[in-house]
Amino acid sequence: MMGFKKIYDRYNLKREHIILLLPALIAVILVVISILPAGQEMQENIGYTPEEGYATEKNVTEEVTIKKDEGAEKNLDRVIVFAVLIAITPYSIDVYLTKKRIRRYEEEYIGFLYELSELLRGGLDPLSAIKEIASPAIETERSLQALSPHLKKAAAQIEWGVSFETVIASMAESLKSPLLSKYSKLIVQASRLGAISPAIILKSADDLEKTLQLEHEKESALKEYLFIIYAAQFILIGLIYLLNSTLLPSILDMFKTGTEGGTPFGIAAPAMNLASFKVGFFHVLIINAFASGIIAGQISEGKARHGLRHSVILILISYAASLAFLLK
Repeated sequence: MMGFKKIYDRYNLKREHIILLLPALIAVILVVISILPAGQEMQENIGYTPEEGYATEKNVTEEVTIKKDEGAEKNLDRVIVFAVLIAITPYSIDVYLTKKRIRRYEEEYIGFLYELSELLRGGLDPLSAIKEIASPAIETERSLQALSPHLKKAAAQIEWGVSFETVIASMAESLKSPLLSKYSKLIVQASRLGAISPAIILKSADDLEKTLQLEHEKESALKEYLFIIYAAQFILIGLIYLLNSTLLPSILDMFKTGTEGGTPFGIAAPAMNLASFKVGFFHVLIINAFASGIIAGQISEGKARHGLRHSVILILISYAASLAFLLK
């Protein structure tokens, strides 16, 4: 445990790196393990004794190749899907929870600024006002449950003689919100210039509240595009179902019938069968699900990593649909 902590501190690893890299490593190991037994089995099966001769080696090799095509490759596709889910699911959940936590910090920070402006208007100095807000005996008009540990830390820093500017900057850094960092810098700069006042704090709170309202309106407006992306995936699943169940079997039967009595319409019969199409359709569904989720995150959140949770959901839906009519 101590060795892991030393590595963590030495290479400046972040929690996001561990959440992303560790599941990815597990996924790679899972894929490698699933590949190795097939290769070893193939090498064992193609072995022969000198008395069996060349024909025996050829027959065994052909049988092993057929079995590998029918079984191992199909299973490998499923293993890869599960490996991708293992690799991205923990990170997607962490990204989602981090966003929700930061958003709650931002909403409660508005209440903190309102309380701070009221106490400054009442005659308290900024440091005493922060200690008053952090006091468990004081009930604020707005809930500050998420900010409570950070406020207590700020009050402890004040007891140690830390300045108001350092306390505000340290609190904003611990919240890890780019938006709050901008407003904290504004308050710190005003304090250094000696212009800190209830009016400035109140103006900052009002402006932050309006900014968050605009963010909420933007997210609500972009939900329509998320619906379109999800609907497109369901439409693709429906089209593949129709192709797999009606159109392709009819076309392949037509070519098969035509081959027995000559080529139909002068077109040579295709070498592919329905099973090959099913594998291709499965690949299309999974790849499109992953890419659509990334696009959804880029559109709605402005960052592709926020789309990983949509990718997980779409991959699960597509895999369930594939189990119903493609991977039987």
